[in-house]
Amino acid sequence: MRIAFVVNNYPPRTGGVELHVHALASELTRQGHKVLVVTLGPETGWSHDAGAGTNPVEILTLPEHFRVADILGFPSLGTRRHLTHLLKERGIDVVSVHTRFFPMSYIGMRAARATKLPLVHTEHGSDHVASDSAIIRFASRMVDFTLGRKVLRSADRVLGVSENVTAFTHRLAGVDGEVFYNAVDAIPAGGAADPGSASRPTHLVFAGRLVAGKGWRDFLEVVAATRADHPELTAEILGDGADMDQVLAQINSLGLSDIVSVRGRVSQTEVLQALRGATLVNPSTLAEGFQNTVLEAIVGGGRVVSYSVPSAEVLLKQGANVTITEQKDAASLTAAVAKVLRDPGEHASRDLIDRWTWPARATQFAEVCAAVADHKN
Repeated sequence: MRIAFVVNNYPPRTGGVELHVHALASELTRQGHKVLVVTLGPETGWSHDAGAGTNPVEILTLPEHFRVADILGFPSLGTRRHLTHLLKERGIDVVSVHTRFFPMSYIGMRAARATKLPLVHTEHGSDHVASDSAIIRFASRMVDFTLGRKVLRSADRVLGVSENVTAFTHRLAGVDGEVFYNAVDAIPAGGAADPGSASRPTHLVFAGRLVAGKGWRDFLEVVAATRADHPELTAEILGDGADMDQVLAQINSLGLSDIVSVRGRVSQTEVLQALRGATLVNPSTLAEGFQNTVLEAIVGGGRVVSYSVPSAEVLLKQGANVTITEQKDAASLTAAVAKVLRDPGEHASRDLIDRWTWPARATQFAEVCAAVADHKN
């Protein structure tokens, strides 16, 4: 099939949605499908994903304007017409868009309608945008109740990256979605999750944007509270964001400069290396979809201590080494980490890992695309 992903962000930009689309697109090409990605960014023009071999992902980066909080920007006037022409020219079979509030999701929806192509929408958020700003909360809800609903209701098929996400799409737009989880790359025998992998329970990792709601303050409080009982404790923070200066100031204030490494934004390979055998502490209070770092920590032979979020709940039910706190506060998080350090638990089983790989997920996505294309025809 010929599948077009129309998205606001794509690597080298990093984030949950970006990694999801990149991994899915790459695996689809390995399975023989043709994939076109249309995205926004500062370096415009055509490129290819060199890692995809003889059938690479083709990428068109269009100009971006008015980028907001390093999360989303807006396309140029006329982008819908340009995209419509491109979809026809390339003989696209199915259009895929991601997350209801991104401008390119709306543009992709309109272009799909103009070309009478089927639209598959994947939702990654499990609630309205959470923010300390009343203005942002109000504006994001207005977008959800207008453009967001329009995108969801216009899609021929709606996928959600967790049960919480599909419940949200039903509340927001009356649309019944299908659960389509995130995944990890296939791991060969002898890989990171096999017995014998490095076990580092006293190495605590925070991975995420440094913004309000992601929980970096609670993470640092846990490190400070746990240090006395575990002098061997080390920690690192992976990610960047608007709160970086506050993070550095808080580390100095708590006297943690000698054990906490702040690495900023790092490559996906470095994320996986940091998580291997470690304890991922995930104190997010945002409306998360399915956080891949939680899955990656489990696959990497580590463990997760988390507030209640969809990915942690799903993996816990499947027997993964996940601990969910009773409350979403630093005291509960500290108690949970202390319990885990007393009994770090076991590696994930090979059977559990194999259920969460991108080859399996890409096959599922291709089946969805084939079904909507057949129905449209």
